[in-house]
Amino acid sequence: MHHVKINELAKNIINKIIQNKEYYKAKIHKLETGATVLDMSEASWEGGKLVSEICMGGLGTVEFSSYNLDGHYLPSVNVYTSDPLISCMASQLAGWNIKLKKEVEKDGEFKKKVIFQSLGSGPARAKSKIEKLFEELDYTDDSNCAVIVFETPKLPNEEVMDIVANKCGVSPNNTYAIFAPTACLTGSIQVAARIVETGIHKLHEIKFPIEIISNGFGTTTIAPVAKDDLGAMGRTNDSLIASGKTYYTIKVTKDKEEELFETLKKAPANTSSSYGKPFIETFKLANYNFYDIDPGLFAPAIYTLTNIETGKTITVGKVNHELLKQSYGLLM
Repeated sequence: MHHVKINELAKNIINKIIQNKEYYKAKIHKLETGATVLDMSEASWEGGKLVSEICMGGLGTVEFSSYNLDGHYLPSVNVYTSDPLISCMASQLAGWNIKLKKEVEKDGEFKKKVIFQSLGSGPARAKSKIEKLFEELDYTDDSNCAVIVFETPKLPNEEVMDIVANKCGVSPNNTYAIFAPTACLTGSIQVAARIVETGIHKLHEIKFPIEIISNGFGTTTIAPVAKDDLGAMGRTNDSLIASGKTYYTIKVTKDKEEELFETLKKAPANTSSSYGKPFIETFKLANYNFYDIDPGLFAPAIYTLTNIETGKTITVGKVNHELLKQSYGLLM
């Protein structure tokens, strides 16, 4: 059982942002219920980095670097964690779908209208434990606060924050949310910073025993900010699919190694039947229905895996610069 309190770790980072809000270009909203909401839509580079580390429950580090894309100079992230299951799967994964509906009258009829909807990531997920995934994760966070991150341009109101507080079993005044749309600098940074998590999630989907992963490292490009959220969704996904590289360490006996290395070959994005076009084109062909896209597409371009028991390393997958240049609209 892991006793690190990731919501408290994330709250410490939030306090750092609040105390230096001008530097991080954050807008702080204190709601009537006492809940605190941080608008990071116009945040600085450092603000975007801290949002990414909050998503990882304070157990991951995000650093900036650069990437040479056939002569195009682009920013990139390096992400690493020595607590991959907790930081990535119990926190960073955007697995909590929060929806607020209200009854409204239209043409004399009362209907339910969605007022707010967003996937939530961050350590509050480990408090709510409403996702089936937590049946597999041996982790409990007994923090008295809850921190959630929304990828949306819409400020979560008191009712949304009450949903979070109630599901997490904490007081509303100990509930914190961060929000920013995909089409902003923070959006581009925090999606890129999901590279290690994206890799582990795909491994989980192909039945690789993720509990044996001891360390994770990843790098990928930070997508140029798009003109709208739909375009940004395409570009940020392509950052992971076309240029994302991951490195993991495991420790297993020699007799199990070959089978695991074979399983790993199914993981990279280029093994998907939906692979080959910029994501926005694939999404259009699927009539904007995620369920018509092979879920196997959501994976890094490259995996490298080292078994520290035997010292052997395998690398699978490939980067796709042409796909990325199309996605980003790069000109020479």
